[in-house]
Amino acid sequence: VDHMKAITRIILWFQLYALEIHIEGQTKILNWLNEINGDPITRGNMDISRSNARTNLARLRSNYNATLPAGQRRTWHMA
Repeated sequence: VDHMKAITRIILWFQLYALEIHIEGQTKILNWLNEINGDPITRGNMDISRSNARTNLARLRSNYNATLPAGQRRTWHMA
């Protein structure tokens, strides 16, 4: 059972890492679109997509914390 939790934790960590990079890229592109006065619909869609990614990040963080031993808690920075 402990091996499965460890494998699950590793998989979740990689998913967290990839999603944080994805959100960072979305933020950079959204900032660029704002600087060049890009299409408002595209900016809105990017903002919604980034919001959905942040929701998924919170879900993954919760799942990751659930794999940790009782009493052990992780704190996260804002993405």
